[in-house]
Amino acid sequence: MHDLPELQTLIADIRSARQRYNISSQKLAKACGISPSAMSKLERNRLKPSYDLVCKVVKKLNELISSNTNYIRVKDKMVRDVKVLSPVAQVSEAIRIMKEKGFSQMPVVDRDGRVLGLVTERSILEHPNAVACIDAVEMGYAVVGPEESFERAKQLARNAQAILVVQEGRLAGILTKADFL
Repeated sequence: MHDLPELQTLIADIRSARQRYNISSQKLAKACGISPSAMSKLERNRLKPSYDLVCKVVKKLNELISSNTNYIRVKDKMVRDVKVLSPVAQVSEAIRIMKEKGFSQMPVVDRDGRVLGLVTERSILEHPNAVACIDAVEMGYAVVGPEESFERAKQLARNAQAILVVQEGRLAGILTKADFL
């Protein structure tokens, strides 16, 4: 019924997270300022919502989850000691480290720790003539803050190899799919 598959995924995640954290549909509807009937229709794919409405529901759900004592933050699960690459590091060095450590991606950061992109197995294959890592970076990467809910990061992990944890513009940690198992 929805035009974007991402909306269907988000809506399924809303119901799943709501149930996991024992938040009633009525409580979430009230927090969002919509009727319980509309919330029910949304969760059963009988309402064609706007992207803004779904984002609002996700935001309010995350707020309700964070008020729960069982709330887990990204900073509680992230890997803090992240192996990074400089933009001028050679791609051959990135390949060596990735093979040696079993990584499928590595962040590229500048001297100040600001993220410039990710070197991934795919980006290396797509840029076979790249010499420096900056020439083989993938710019489409997921980012969360350390205080964000682990549940939200888990939602992002469905469509990302890695999720970079960024605080004040600098790399603070990383989450990979293995961190959600």
